[in-house]
Amino acid sequence: MFRRAQRRIVVPFLLPASLLLAVFFLYPLARTVQLSFSEFTRTGRQRFVGLSQYAELIGDDQFLASLGHAVVLALAGGCMLFPPAVAIAWAFHQRLHGERVFRFLIFAPVVLSVAVVALMWKFILHPTLGLVNPAFAAIGLGDLVPVLLGDPRTALLAVAFTAVWHGIGIWIVLTTSGFARLPADVLEAGRLDGAGEWTLFARVMLPMMRDLFRTLTILWIVQSLQAFAFVFIMTGGGPFGSTEIPATLMFRVAFENAEFGYAAAMGVVIVVLLLAAALGLNKLLKRDDLEY
Repeated sequence: MFRRAQRRIVVPFLLPASLLLAVFFLYPLARTVQLSFSEFTRTGRQRFVGLSQYAELIGDDQFLASLGHAVVLALAGGCMLFPPAVAIAWAFHQRLHGERVFRFLIFAPVVLSVAVVALMWKFILHPTLGLVNPAFAAIGLGDLVPVLLGDPRTALLAVAFTAVWHGIGIWIVLTTSGFARLPADVLEAGRLDGAGEWTLFARVMLPMMRDLFRTLTILWIVQSLQAFAFVFIMTGGGPFGSTEIPATLMFRVAFENAEFGYAAAMGVVIVVLLLAAALGLNKLLKRDDLEY
């Protein structure tokens, strides 16, 4: 009886969210899967081809290269993101003087749109109109800095840096909240035992926050695979395809080549890979639950 009463209360609250999920996620996903089994001509005719487009993806060097670029973007961006985010969050946990000003400066880029940030950094990194290359050239060190967005060796790293610069404020806020919820009595016991702040940080705080870091790692990998706007605006997938990721490749295949079925197959594969990566990392990084 009690459970029935609970359902009557809970179900009406779940209906709006369930409806939005079905309309904006489940239906588009089902439609994408359906399209992936079809081939479209330029006249708009649809022909069922089964799994042939998935088989074609396995041997598509361009698609495999884009997956490799996405992995590099995730790894390079993660190395740029997590160490400074953890360090800054720990500094905020120590109650710095002028903390509110630093919080504002770090979180300010988050409120800007991705398009604005991408365009801004595209101009900053411009070899002649920007700030980086001309500044180094003015002091006689111009040969040390390549054209960051025009060099295949550095373009993807520049895009990763821009994505990190835009979103690091969110990760700092989440990590700061993780430090704030640590039990004060455990930390105080460590200090009474003679542990310094660095020892507490490395051997007590970080291990107790591993569940948070696992979640943040999974979220970053998902976000890096979806960094469409940064790549599309800053490099367009170039130079020479060195920054092409699955999202930009899928866009070009669908809207430039009019191969909607093949692009849909790419989308389905990306969703499956994201789910597999999230489940795999969750299982790999999972440890026994800590109670405190």
